Amino acid sequence: MRCLTMCWVGVSHALDSLKHVLEQCGHRSGDEAADLVVDDGSLSVPTRLAGTARISLRLGIGPLGAHGLPAVQLRGYDRNGRLLAALDLPEVPCGNGQRLRLQATRVLADWFALHVSRVARDPAYLPTEACASAWPEQGMQVLEALAFVHRFNRTADPALLQAAQVPVIERVQASLLTFAERPALNSAGNVTTYRQLQARALAIQEQLEPLLEGSEAPPVVGVCLEKSVALYASILAVLGCGAVYLPLGPEHPPQRQQAMLESAGARVLLDNGCHPLRERFVSLDVCTLGPPATARPSRRPPADLEAPCMVLFTSGTTGQPKGVLLSQANLAHFSGWFGRQMALGEHSRVLQFASVNFDASLMDIFPSLIAGAELVIPSEAQRRDPQQLVELIRQQRISHAFLPPALLSILPLDQPLGLTHLLTGGDACEPYVIERLAGECHLHNLYGPTEATVLVTHRTLQAGDGNRNLGRPIANSQVLILDDNLQPVDDEVMGELYIVGPGVCLGYLNAAQSPDTPFVALSLPDGQTLRAYRSGDLAKWTANGIELGARRDAQVKIRGIRVEPLEIEQCLRNSRLYRQVAVVIDAARRIRGVVAQPEPGATLNDLKQHARQWLPDYLQPDVWEERPRLPCSSNGKVDRQALLALSTQPTSASAGQAAQTSLHMQLVALWRELLQLPVGGLSIDDSFFNLGGHSLLLSTLLLRIREQFGRSVPLNHFFATPTVRTLALLMEKGALPAAPSGEAVRDAQRQDVMQVLPLDRVGDRNNVIVTGANSFIGVHIVEALLANGATQVACLVRELPGQPATARFTQALSEHRLEHLDMSRVHVYAADISQPNLGLPGDTYEDLARNYGVLVHNAARVNHVMDYASLAKDNVDPVLECLRLCETHCKKVLNFISTLSACSSIDAEGHVLEVPATSALPIYIKNGYNVSKWVAERWLGHAVARGSWVNIHRPGNISFNSRTGVCQPQKNRLMLMLKGSLQLGLVPRLEINFDLMPVDFFAGFVAFHCGRFDAQRPVFNLHNPRPLSWDHYLDAYSQAGYAFERVSVARWQRALRTVGHENALFGVLGFYLEGLGEDIGDTSMIHCDNARRGVEEMGADYPEKSPSLLQRGCDYLKAIRFL
Repeated sequence: MRCLTMCWVGVSHALDSLKHVLEQCGHRSGDEAADLVVDDGSLSVPTRLAGTARISLRLGIGPLGAHGLPAVQLRGYDRNGRLLAALDLPEVPCGNGQRLRLQATRVLADWFALHVSRVARDPAYLPTEACASAWPEQGMQVLEALAFVHRFNRTADPALLQAAQVPVIERVQASLLTFAERPALNSAGNVTTYRQLQARALAIQEQLEPLLEGSEAPPVVGVCLEKSVALYASILAVLGCGAVYLPLGPEHPPQRQQAMLESAGARVLLDNGCHPLRERFVSLDVCTLGPPATARPSRRPPADLEAPCMVLFTSGTTGQPKGVLLSQANLAHFSGWFGRQMALGEHSRVLQFASVNFDASLMDIFPSLIAGAELVIPSEAQRRDPQQLVELIRQQRISHAFLPPALLSILPLDQPLGLTHLLTGGDACEPYVIERLAGECHLHNLYGPTEATVLVTHRTLQAGDGNRNLGRPIANSQVLILDDNLQPVDDEVMGELYIVGPGVCLGYLNAAQSPDTPFVALSLPDGQTLRAYRSGDLAKWTANGIELGARRDAQVKIRGIRVEPLEIEQCLRNSRLYRQVAVVIDAARRIRGVVAQPEPGATLNDLKQHARQWLPDYLQPDVWEERPRLPCSSNGKVDRQALLALSTQPTSASAGQAAQTSLHMQLVALWRELLQLPVGGLSIDDSFFNLGGHSLLLSTLLLRIREQFGRSVPLNHFFATPTVRTLALLMEKGALPAAPSGEAVRDAQRQDVMQVLPLDRVGDRNNVIVTGANSFIGVHIVEALLANGATQVACLVRELPGQPATARFTQALSEHRLEHLDMSRVHVYAADISQPNLGLPGDTYEDLARNYGVLVHNAARVNHVMDYASLAKDNVDPVLECLRLCETHCKKVLNFISTLSACSSIDAEGHVLEVPATSALPIYIKNGYNVSKWVAERWLGHAVARGSWVNIHRPGNISFNSRTGVCQPQKNRLMLMLKGSLQLGLVPRLEINFDLMPVDFFAGFVAFHCGRFDAQRPVFNLHNPRPLSWDHYLDAYSQAGYAFERVSVARWQRALRTVGHENALFGVLGFYLEGLGEDIGDTSMIHCDNARRGVEEMGADYPEKSPSLLQRGCDYLKAIRFL
């Protein structure tokens, strides 16, 4: 096959994707001496290329389908206009235009690659002429505009837009006349009619108007009153004057109120005559005014709908209050939609619960007064006492109420509330609240920041709904979910939520335009420019609506890993063990889980067990606490700052033997200090890691032992049994008694008897199962299997709370730049390999057992500091389930992804052998992870002896993708060592052949050999034996602009004693403080005859550790800001 030179003419993303695919197939890109010109319709083909063979790519755009997207036909023409292909795309049921774009790109790439391959083999190749539909034709860049379309955003409602042309105050004034004799306000049984409310409003307006004369722009009027007739009349009076209403919470400090008034440039303050700031502002006591001189408000010119009418101060991400300016149009559209959606009418009785300085009060007040409803105002005692509030709702026969989720979680709900419409929002509802209330009333979940005029999405929650489901955008509004490059995301992929529509406010009061303003102009590919509000919330599209994720600014880094407290909180909440759950990160970067209101029989230990089952170790709370009730802020949300201010103490995990010697006591005191444990209860046999220890604390512990005792500790032995007793023995004697890791050795000797299938019951080896398919290695194995011609690839992926398996796999493809994979041959299944039958449903397990012939077991819990006992459940026990699957219905080849660090055999010259695991423990660092892989290899060796087919793949230092530079440095100990050394400015001189095994080459090896089994060579030591000295490796970083000094190991280790938490080395410090002797050093001492022969069978050679490979890796590390 010839290598063609392709000239690409166009600017569409689809063309870029084709270019990438064709380059991967071995073709070149260039203008000179081009064999083929490819254009997408966005640019004219240069005349100098007129005589060159050409493929012109176009789209036929058809009518809208049932799912809100147009029908699309992909078309390819040759230079003479002959139609080479007309490919009709299937409908996209999710209605996501980005899914349509990705699908179109994939279909186009498959056809184009095949067509070019045939042309490269036979330049005269010409397919049968195709037939196009009659749909109009456009260039490929239209796909990029379609990517911004989503069926949930088809919200046009012209009638509501027309109704919103009337300002709210005009509609309220009409209601004051229409419903004059009906009750408007009800406070403690005292009823005020609409006529009486109008009279009070007019009296205030008559006195206020003269104070506002001479203002060119709408003047701002502050209102600071307790809930009373005077308050609601004042609001109407301010709006009746055409002024801007600024609510002030009477409970707020005067200094805060003054700052708001001055920031807004307030002309007048309305109060009760006693406000401490009366002397600083023109003030009007609205509580002592007589009746109005007229029964009707003075006629004013029609309000400009774009003029401001209200300013609400909200705490921004900076912590400084921001004044949000709402326009007449904002308020009119919101009130019109809300009144219609909530079926408000003159017989409605609405609880006015929210404080008027919060945007939720707008839901209570304006739509209700427009509809002629009655506002029932609770006292402060009723607002704060759940029992009194419930009694008020029932006694007053409230029909509509907005109550925040934190309050709903503690309301007594044993009896129906009697509400018709219950509204909530601003935080996540507890699942049990949804279950209790969704069946007894219309339970509305509302989402939206103040900047979007209270809300932008709505869902009527049903029993079984997730508590993060935001529903769909309201009328005339749109939500865009975009990635970091402002491109739309596919369904089930997290992105940042942007809001577009009539609710987006005017902006912030007195805010200078700054680069980080959340009000942005989004330029769409079709030429539109949309004014949008960037919410800072992460969200994703699902079949049932928009699902809310975490706050972008809530993410923090702990132990070098990005952590979202909301993800942890959601997991704990899904346990249904406690009615109130909150997770916060304290100043010491500890994850604190605080709970209240347990369900009957629930305990904190039950919740810890749930967390261990569902969360990786780095997301486990370090500190747990149970309280009678979680503190709430004045707007009803859980007050996380108050939680952080509460003192808390973790507890010891077990009651074992107490300290017996002076050294024991000193070490116990040190552990208490580092782990922040209470006095008493700490056993010398408690595991460091079970008490909340992690890699950073281990590093701190080792440093403190050097400082305090002048001793060092062999890390290997501490890993085996991480207790105070172990530490004391190591410090006193320098070594432990000669008993090896007891539990691991006992496990390695187990020989479970399993029925083995005969050799003629072979499964289909073109169908492959991959566990841990969303990991760095896993996604590359999937890519390699597809490239190698696999018919079906079943990807087993563990689900996490709020993260379905498909979403996690899709996210992994995106992170590792593998979005181009042919997903038609990929099936993603939710699995838990620690459970029987790998946690798969029965029908799925049966399908895999009968129809697949290969299993690649890649899933593992990778943690280099936890002990063996903590890792065995995830890294050892699942091997038996994998073997059972491989011997059920048809015989399968099991491929186990191990590690070179599990090698346990050396010859007399010190060479590491490429043979099955022996009874000796691993020759390298005997941490829990390496030992768990060794035990698993021992079990698999026993299985091979009984007739199972098992290949052991032992990768060394898995590194950059050789094409893209993609890697996973945060989980690579050597990369963390390098980064930390660069931060220090000191890198050790090492005399080693440094291993770099590109992940795509390793994956290609596994894919090629996974369906084969040779009992004579079942083990492959898969490092890269190509030469690369440590010095030459470091040269790549010098050439990339990093300044550092190469020093002796001794000097480097002395410097390590000074590093702090901010250094990347800190989390892996224990591996390097005492030397590198037990780490994998010189790879030239590792035998790899089996692997070398396997590479030759592939028709390949080991990849060069070339400067270009190192440069691609450096570029990627820079791009993700690792370096």
